Amino acid sequence: MIVDSLQVFFAKRRDVLLLGLLAGGFAVLLGELVLYRHWEGTQRIGTVATGVGLTAMLLGLFARGRARPLLGLLLLVLSLSGLIGVREHLEEGGSEAARLPAQASVQLVAYQAGASNEEKEGEEQGEAREVREERGGESAPPPLAPLSLSGLALMGAVILLAKPTEELAA
Repeated sequence: MIVDSLQVFFAKRRDVLLLGLLAGGFAVLLGELVLYRHWEGTQRIGTVATGVGLTAMLLGLFARGRARPLLGLLLLVLSLSGLIGVREHLEEGGSEAARLPAQASVQLVAYQAGASNEEKEGEEQGEAREVREERGGESAPPPLAPLSLSGLALMGAVILLAKPTEELAA
């Protein structure tokens, strides 16, 4: 009985709820970018794109008619900025990002080895510390973090490009 009423409630407001959740995702991402002062040089692309995505989601909550597909197309274009960010992060990460797959396999073997696990962890931490010192205390940017922007934008585009549930019911 309660589950049935919740299902009806969520079904009637599906688009609004999903767009609201995605707006929250953009807001958290924007907060993180501001917290890390992600606005120098090409970093501005991610910060501005995230702000535009948040605005598009908020507008999408109230958009009707032709505005919805236009916002959806904007979000499709916006999703490309996440791919640009991945490329930038990989370039900034340099050799450290190139070693990521090798580190995962080393860790897998290290857990199987048992006793030498602590030694390998110490070596990896020492190498990471050396890389940070070379960069003035900064660690390499996470290579796949910008894809969160692409994912949020693509999910919003799907919702806004689809026919609203009210139109399908009519």
